[in-house]
Amino acid sequence: MNKKYLIIFLLLVFFISAGQSLGENANNSSIIAVADLKYIWSVAGIESEKITMVLNQDGKDLFGQAKYEPDNGKKWNAEVVGSIEGNDVELTLSAQKDKETVTTKMTGIFDNTNQTIGGSFSQVSSGKIVNKGNFSAMWISPDTSSYAPATIEEPKAETPAPAVVNTTAGVETTTAATENSLPTSSSKSYFHDVRQDADKILTGVGDISQIPIGMGGSGLS
Repeated sequence: MNKKYLIIFLLLVFFISAGQSLGENANNSSIIAVADLKYIWSVAGIESEKITMVLNQDGKDLFGQAKYEPDNGKKWNAEVVGSIEGNDVELTLSAQKDKETVTTKMTGIFDNTNQTIGGSFSQVSSGKIVNKGNFSAMWISPDTSSYAPATIEEPKAETPAPAVVNTTAGVETTTAATENSLPTSSSKSYFHDVRQDADKILTGVGDISQIPIGMGGSGLS
């Protein structure tokens, strides 16, 4: 009889222990369960205005995009990568600002009750910390497909000024050509001077055909 009770007692201990183990595994599973951060988020505290960020999720791995569209100022887009471990969230944003890459590291805690993320950030550019502080984020839409990057206008290329045409040289060349085409004092005149034929007229020698009519030698003896 004692052996019988001993066996029953051992079986009870086994079942109680098994039940406790199953309960602990269930509790651990609930703790280990990864929070769902697949939303479009609004992030405040990093820039003067809010950043819009979309997160996709593959288990603990987070990835997506972010954009900044201020009312006044330069827009930018960023790539996002990160992870979640329990409620601990880490995100890294890499943005192109004024032809320089600015990396923002965000470390925060996910508040499942309020569905928010809060923590600190630091920004690095050209190997130096350029900004640091605290941030807060709350999701604004579960429709991640509706996210669209910011439209960045490319800087307009400067139009070169029209070349200045030097017209002075052309005028001078034309003037010189005109002057060269006119007869000079050393060249033969286009007009015949009848005084050069005075001897011919008096002696009757030579060709006096160039003497104008009315100026012949009929009046000479």
